[in-house]
Amino acid sequence: MADDVFAVLWDEAEARWRRHTEVLDWSPDYRIRGTETDWLARDEYAHFAHWLEYALAGARSRLQGGPPPAPIADEDAQNDAWAAEDRALTEEEARRRCTSIRQDYIDLIRGLPEERRNERVAAAVRSGLVGHFDTHFGYMVAGMLSDEAASWARLTAALDARPSEVLHTGDDGRPWRAADIYAHVERWMTVNIPRAEAGLATGVVPELEASADDLNARWLAEDAGVTFEAARRRSFVAREAFMAQMRGIAIPQWTARLVSLYAGNAWGHYAEHLEYMEHAG
Repeated sequence: MADDVFAVLWDEAEARWRRHTEVLDWSPDYRIRGTETDWLARDEYAHFAHWLEYALAGARSRLQGGPPPAPIADEDAQNDAWAAEDRALTEEEARRRCTSIRQDYIDLIRGLPEERRNERVAAAVRSGLVGHFDTHFGYMVAGMLSDEAASWARLTAALDARPSEVLHTGDDGRPWRAADIYAHVERWMTVNIPRAEAGLATGVVPELEASADDLNARWLAEDAGVTFEAARRRSFVAREAFMAQMRGIAIPQWTARLVSLYAGNAWGHYAEHLEYMEHAG
């Protein structure tokens, strides 16, 4: 098989690995499949380590001789067994093990003479180093969307229950009511829709036109007269557009930068204001 086919394949595999590790390392304690599960970065690294180790053993058997690894009859049961084995692993241990085994697998395939790098080998590499990672990134996106929906429900319930009260204060001591929070959340989602579009088109999310503090001050002044009903309506419309955009991103298009953009301006942002409200009493 031509070298350029494998060159593209290695680029895709490296992009998936970089994206995965950036997201996992960004917040190792985050429940990456949603807060309703207990799957952490450690579990993700350990899971991939096991499957890459299995793929490595199979590749060595086929390419170098020797007995093949025992077939896995029930993948779910095997995953559960491996997960039970790995409960004592730290995130760093799991990451190091996964990194090492992945590199051993890559080195084995890269070391093959060209005549042995055939379609079967390419399919195995694509499955283990691209497809498997895309599948798991899809689980992450589903978890993020689940977290967003739950956090949005908590925020809107809290705001709707106290539409005219001061819910928290800003760093400058200014009181924030429900209308202010709705308008503020809407502004950040609205301004980030074209930034996400640009990131998807070019690979680079453009900088904001001003600092976050300057934008917040400007928007607070502009929205000072907005009613609760109008601010709420605007926020719901913006949230639907922002989440529709997120749901429409194909898994191969996702980057760690886009994860931080959506997290920071949706469920992570809602959580910040809920925390401010909780501390304000």
